[in-house]
Amino acid sequence: MIARGAASAILIGGLLLGTTGCSLFSEKATLIQYEPSDGTAANLGDIELRNVLAISEDGETVNLVLTANNTSDEGIFVSFQYNDGAGEEQLYVAGNSSKSFGQPDEDSVILTDADVEIGGLMPLYAQYGDTPGKELLVPVFDGSLGEYSTLVPTEPTSTPTAEPTGTPSPTSTPAAE
Repeated sequence: MIARGAASAILIGGLLLGTTGCSLFSEKATLIQYEPSDGTAANLGDIELRNVLAISEDGETVNLVLTANNTSDEGIFVSFQYNDGAGEEQLYVAGNSSKSFGQPDEDSVILTDADVEIGGLMPLYAQYGDTPGKELLVPVFDGSLGEYSTLVPTEPTSTPTAEPTGTPSPTSTPAAE
């Protein structure tokens, strides 16, 4: 009887250790950092780029949507190179501030001749000053998802310029009396 009780206790202990002991040695999933949204992120010295994503309908004109946090006291111009360095755009972030780009009521960073595939990843190199840059693989979306439908870039409209209507002719100036 004692042997049977001891065997049962050992069996129960083994089952408990086998089913719960794995968490003793495995990495906790809550400690793994990840991007909670569709975009990607990078830290470049004093600049933190968050939720970076690209929106395009044709793969050529891209609206770069992101939030940039500047933790320094000075304003910083961040450069973005794309299409193997053929294209470049800059954005400015004031010191100790956070600025979003690409939303309807915000400044836009429009990349032209991007040559990207919708649904793919766009290589984008971000850098400022002498700080080493980083290559980000930015997901490319189109406007088919409701949350991105208002972010699709539109072609810039040209402003008509006035055509001259005639040649001005000289007029006499009245003499002072």
